[in-house]
Amino acid sequence: MLNSNIQIKFTGYEIDNSILDYLNHNGRQPNLLVINDDYLKSEVGPFDGIICNPPYMRFQKFLKRHDVLPKIEEKIGKKLIGYSNISSVFLVKSLRELNNNGNLAYIMPFEFFNAGYGKEIKRSLLENHLLKQIIIFSNEKEIFQDATTTVCVLLCKNDGKDEPIKITIIKANEEIDKIADVSNFYQREIKSSNLPYDKKWTPIILSLFYEQEAPTEFCKLSLYGTFTRGIATGANDFFALTKSKIKNWNLGDNNICKCITKSTHIRKAIFTEHDFNRLYNADKPVYCLDVKDHENQQIQKYIRKGERLGYHKRYLTKARHPWYKTENRKPAPILFGVFNRGRLKVIRNFTTAINFTCFHSFYPNIFGQQLLNKLFVYLLSDIGQKIIKANKRSYGDELDKFEPGDLNDSLCPSQEQFELITDEDAEKVIDIAKIDEKIAIQMSNNLMEGIITAQQNSPPDRYSAALHSSG
Repeated sequence: MLNSNIQIKFTGYEIDNSILDYLNHNGRQPNLLVINDDYLKSEVGPFDGIICNPPYMRFQKFLKRHDVLPKIEEKIGKKLIGYSNISSVFLVKSLRELNNNGNLAYIMPFEFFNAGYGKEIKRSLLENHLLKQIIIFSNEKEIFQDATTTVCVLLCKNDGKDEPIKITIIKANEEIDKIADVSNFYQREIKSSNLPYDKKWTPIILSLFYEQEAPTEFCKLSLYGTFTRGIATGANDFFALTKSKIKNWNLGDNNICKCITKSTHIRKAIFTEHDFNRLYNADKPVYCLDVKDHENQQIQKYIRKGERLGYHKRYLTKARHPWYKTENRKPAPILFGVFNRGRLKVIRNFTTAINFTCFHSFYPNIFGQQLLNKLFVYLLSDIGQKIIKANKRSYGDELDKFEPGDLNDSLCPSQEQFELITDEDAEKVIDIAKIDEKIAIQMSNNLMEGIITAQQNSPPDRYSAALHSSG
């Protein structure tokens, strides 16, 4: 309990004038100073304690980034990645302003643990022995009802002590009500040496609570090829074309290409030319502008309309020459949903359609080319999906996101293990998936269980139990 004789002075930052007016209306507090300024631009400090719930957005979208970023980089002596979440920039600044033995509490997006931009910040937290506790909320929707991303709380102290990091999982609101000292409420501890700054922390942390053993001899999926993001046009409304728009503008067959423009257009795990034609005839935008005949008058007319609407001045288009040029891509035989709820969306693509950023595209190398159907079986199976999910980035409302690197780093069977599945068995799964995806998933599960049970050093019962306990 705080000594009542101790005078504590509070300093806050607020850029919203309506909030400042409310505070002024209710009378000024002698120990409270609220500064009408952007915290990132401020020079006040240091502090004995810092509490912050920073905004969550990409730093690229922060209008004042060009003024703020150089100053912060100068203070910390490090370059910050341009696509960092702005919350991490707030955290870096606060850590630099913390007095000796000062305490810090920050609400951070959970993706921070796995994202590339968090690597150097995690390194600083560990090397300076600042991070003391991580609090994760299983019941986040009860606490942060309006949150659009999964959040956690970081507790830090600038005491220079190298001690185990406490891990707390809050499962119910009632637990918060009973906590008098959150630093003494935790379920696990982990040494900082067991949290490498250059590794994804989510699977490491969750493994403390749920047994998650990878099957013996599994390898990285990148052995078989590479997942790449889909085509980013910067102006989908302009580039995505329907049957009627192509006809009305008379764009010509040589200036368009087949393209999957929306994730919702594909409802099944198998996508065929018949499915594509059905979408086309339903006047869905399943073609993309791909200008080959630049002198075509109808093409020039369509481009001029796009310019009147300002499409050529957008962030991505203004950097291209010409602005309406699209990326050169080949159709990907396997597609993977960027955002997923529950089951991961995996598509075996048998069409000649390329795709926008609604899907990540898998391009096999010489090793993966012969294993495409088997890789699809693995990605479709419950076992495969649970393993892949270890690399997910969690957002609010049970929404999971994957970056291409997350998928490429995921584990999957080795070539020798895939040999336990015949080509005929994999093709049967695909044929059934066209009709009944649930049965196809069960067939995939059976084939994957065959691989698991074949491993002498990985008892199948134990691994199966581990997978179910991690869900």
